[in-house]
Parts: sequence; C-alpha cells; structure tokens
Amino acid sequence: MAPLGLARAGNYNYNNGNLNNQSSNGNYWSHRINSSTNSYNLNFNSGNVNPQNNNNRGNGFSVRCLAR
Repeated sequence: MAPLGLARAGNYNYNNGNLNNQSSNGNYWSHRINSSTNSYNLNFNSGNVNPQNNNNRGNGFSVRCLAR
C-alpha cells in the first residue's frame, strides 16, 4: 500500500475570510459531526497530529476521498 500524501494546505476562516496557515498546517474534514455547528477534523503540522480536532463547519478545510 502506498503512503498517504496529505498537503499542509492551511484553511479558510469563515469568521474573517482569511486564509490561514498555508504550508504549516493541514486540516482534513472527517465524516463525523460533533455538534450542530462543529465536525471533527484531522489537524497536523510539523510537530503535532490531532486526529480528533473539531471546528466549525463554516471553515474551509480540505476533503480527501479514500477508497474502502
């Protein structure tokens, strides 16, 4: 199996319209909803990996489709 290549694309912040953390953080949505406004996401940077981070769904994070 080939390794999964995930880019550190940063994110769009819905509160202020800014693009944040390009080339330093990666954020990928999960299919799991956390609350009426939040969903879980994978967050990572050069020092940390947080597979159960959660953020407002208005934020623009990457989506990566994976085969089962």
